[in-house]
Amino acid sequence: MALNYGKVYESAEILAADDLYTLQESFTSCGVPFLYRLTTGEREWLRFVSGRYAIADWCGQNMDGDILTFDDAQELGEALHEDGTFPKAAMLADNTALQKLFFWLAYHPDE
Repeated sequence: MALNYGKVYESAEILAADDLYTLQESFTSCGVPFLYRLTTGEREWLRFVSGRYAIADWCGQNMDGDILTFDDAQELGEALHEDGTFPKAAMLADNTALQKLFFWLAYHPDE
């Protein structure tokens, strides 16, 4: 996946990528933030889990409309770890782009 720092990533391109190594390296190692547009289903998941899980709080703090800013791998990892589901979000389907992003990008707080 080639990085394009000025764009908003969409579900289809995240799911179509065989791997997210380039995005992972840029985000977790260099701290380069990026934007992702949640799908309708992902927004419904977030609405459903809001107030119940730390990852929902993290998403809420980093949302602008339906755009989620990934800006801190450690905070992302801490939220997933706090929920006891690291490196995945609770109650989010594995076949979603958002779950794929969480899985690839979360930094474990104990590392």
